Amino acid sequence: MYDELSVKCSSLITLVMQNQAEKVIDLLESGIIDTRILNDIGCCESPLPLYKLSLCNEILLDDDNWSESFLPIVECNRKGCKALLDYWKRRWNCPVDRPVNFFDYQDVCTYFRDWDMDEVLDGDMNELVALGYDKDEVEFCYAVLTYKPDLIQKHIALRTNPDVYISGDVPPGAGSATDGECYNALVFCNTVYCDAFDCYNLAAFWENAQIRHAEVCDVHLLVEAAAYRDLENKLRRLL
Repeated sequence: MYDELSVKCSSLITLVMQNQAEKVIDLLESGIIDTRILNDIGCCESPLPLYKLSLCNEILLDDDNWSESFLPIVECNRKGCKALLDYWKRRWNCPVDRPVNFFDYQDVCTYFRDWDMDEVLDGDMNELVALGYDKDEVEFCYAVLTYKPDLIQKHIALRTNPDVYISGDVPPGAGSATDGECYNALVFCNTVYCDAFDCYNLAAFWENAQIRHAEVCDVHLLVEAAAYRDLENKLRRLL
């Protein structure tokens, strides 16, 4: 995994993250960019094609629950994102109609990397079940917090309830979003992508108010935010 992006690649990636369709197209058609970047931008363990950054933006932009002052920026970026997706498909035959399999990017999407259940939920499975929690709901919550593909797929198939507050310090049914003790898989998904904008300034790429070159950490933030937004949509369909 690269620690930094080359200047030319960083400029192109920045423009894609900003949904600057005309500038992206001009830069790629100029011939000064190595088009191998289309197949892999080189910052994840699995190949991450450039067009998938636009798919990540599309997932995040497909939401009207933004502040009223930010909605004009969202609308502008939606247009640019759509123009880019059309370009990726028309010019480079990219499969933009195929959903991103974020499980391929577990190394980027995992929020609580290498955390054990008792570290995250203040209790291991036996302790949490002894308190009265449902085993499947505990496992599902832990899977979402640590982004474990096999367990997430298992519980989506089982239609396990994701809207449960869980903690070894709080009895079942007593937790809430504001107690600072519990985790809820559905709420956590929302928190991750909202924090990407509110705390880590992912919004700067849409606002274009401060032009900066994308770093590897910015790409990872975009992918993680889109992954958890996508997962939230899937979890809501279980309710």
